[in-house]
Amino acid sequence: MKRKENKHFLHGFFTPRSVAVVGATSNPFKVNFRLMQNLIALNYQGHIYPVNPKEKEIFGVKAFARLEDIPGKIDLVVSAVPASKTMDIVKACHAIGVKQLVIVAGGFSEGGETGKKRHEEIASFVKEKGIRALGPNTLTPINTAINFVISFNPVNRLKTGGLSLAFQSGFYEPKVNWIFSRLGVNKVLDMGNKMDINEVDALAYFSQDPSTKVIAMHVESLQGDGRRFFELLRDVSLQKPTIILKSGRTPAGSRAAASHTGSIARENDLIFDHMIKQTAAVRAENMEEFFDLAKAFSMLPLPRGNGMGIIALSGGEGVMATDACEMYGMRLAPIGKETREKIKPILPPWKIPLNPFDAGVSMQFHFSDMGDFLENLRALLTEKNIHCAIMQMPLNPTGFAATLPNISDEILQSLEDKYIRSLLDMKKAGKPFALWRSAMDIEEQRLVDILESQDMPIFESSVRAIQALAAMYRYVRKVASHFR
Repeated sequence: MKRKENKHFLHGFFTPRSVAVVGATSNPFKVNFRLMQNLIALNYQGHIYPVNPKEKEIFGVKAFARLEDIPGKIDLVVSAVPASKTMDIVKACHAIGVKQLVIVAGGFSEGGETGKKRHEEIASFVKEKGIRALGPNTLTPINTAINFVISFNPVNRLKTGGLSLAFQSGFYEPKVNWIFSRLGVNKVLDMGNKMDINEVDALAYFSQDPSTKVIAMHVESLQGDGRRFFELLRDVSLQKPTIILKSGRTPAGSRAAASHTGSIARENDLIFDHMIKQTAAVRAENMEEFFDLAKAFSMLPLPRGNGMGIIALSGGEGVMATDACEMYGMRLAPIGKETREKIKPILPPWKIPLNPFDAGVSMQFHFSDMGDFLENLRALLTEKNIHCAIMQMPLNPTGFAATLPNISDEILQSLEDKYIRSLLDMKKAGKPFALWRSAMDIEEQRLVDILESQDMPIFESSVRAIQALAAMYRYVRKVASHFR
């Protein structure tokens, strides 16, 4: 059966067959340089029309002095000219029949009386002429499926997946390469100052988008229909995990939000929180938790229960993880005799608890080969009482091996490849499984990059890993209770 296409108006913003970049430049010292660079370097699968009256070609692509000079059909216009010149671009869009516009520039509702007047004039014009406008003060849209990226940062690579993100602020922009290298991203929408397109539109679109499996939204202020937003949130969160980060929660935060968006978060945070709790949406308390949750929900299967397995490299780490387990509503899973027999080959000479499991002690007696050790340890995850598990990230054995005499680079690479493969194989049990960091050094960071690029989530601490898994378990319970 042919999949039904998303008919929401935002679909055109994410799937343009042609885009005109007004204010494009070949000058690498100007921020607009990256707008064209990303489209070219990532091989955007559509026609590109750079617009700049002072240049004949940009990145080898013919440039045009005006939008009106472009001979082909334009699906989307990205306006990156200053605020003072934006109205001219908006009128040109109307003149040539373009109905989709992205306004990159700031200096509108947050830019004093002059900026507010410009904002109101353009908002009135686009509404009257039937033009849909994203922004101003925005970067995006981004659609990894067609290599379409609007960003001021040079994007190195895209890791595609089912996670769609919506932001009201550009706080994600400096992290864009971290996001694209670690998270499997589907689409990104930055709503900016929400002259026209707002969080209600974003949520409605992602709820209908078949390639969006997980939604993560940052909201400073609800500018659209609040009732409609929560109706959508209630419905979509039962079908797709939906993460909400609400900032501007305090009077001071609300004023800070107004300084860069021109819109004050007037809604009471207690009311907002109460409304969120009437849905299955997961609320993040801060930016770190927001990305932790996005990582967990997009990379891991949902847990079937709250039985937690903990594998630590030291007793102290195991105690801290055990505390977090109880604090966040998870429980240490009891380990049966059958599982103990399975992992007997890597146990120390004396009897030790199997949950939390002190892998550091066991390694003292059975660490001739990290790959074999982890393969034996994987049997722990077959325990029926364990619904999800976390493990402290073992140190890379190549660090020790590199100090041995006459060892070749090929052998070291082989050891590292086996180490990475063995850690990834821990997911074969089919249960949510995550790592938390140990060394926190540059070498470990390199390995984190490799593992997360292959959908192995790694957290900064056992506490943050358990918080994320506990949120997943609460989500499962909430959805289940709705369908009873």
